[in-house]
Amino acid sequence: MEINREFKSKVGWIYHVGLGILAICTVAVFVRHSPVFVMIALLLGLMLAIHMLLNTWYRITADGYLIAHCSIFPEKRIKIEEITAVERTAMPVSSYALSLDRLIIYQGKQPWLLISPTDQKEFVRCLRKFNPEIIVRN
Repeated sequence: MEINREFKSKVGWIYHVGLGILAICTVAVFVRHSPVFVMIALLLGLMLAIHMLLNTWYRITADGYLIAHCSIFPEKRIKIEEITAVERTAMPVSSYALSLDRLIIYQGKQPWLLISPTDQKEFVRCLRKFNPEIIVRN
């Protein structure tokens, strides 16, 4: 089995647009000498958005775990043998995904997490190496 296969998050155009708007607003408040708390808040928001862009990934470990990592947020971990299904979705709820081209990972009958690996087919193929019982829904 492959050792610790890592997949970066796909980054959708909406995330890029939001990041661009946040960057423009941050520069604008500094140029206009806005209140310090506004400058700090926007700068921290921009730094978090950039950190999320650079540090959102999903790892399939050699010992059979799926780990989802998103910036400063707590890592999510599940045994791949507990995954029952994977389904494509575009649900716009908060998740460890930077694109609306997402997968829902199911644990039992319950959704566990929304993720957006860059190569979804390869990602699912790697999951099914550990657990061929995973149902793939489209």
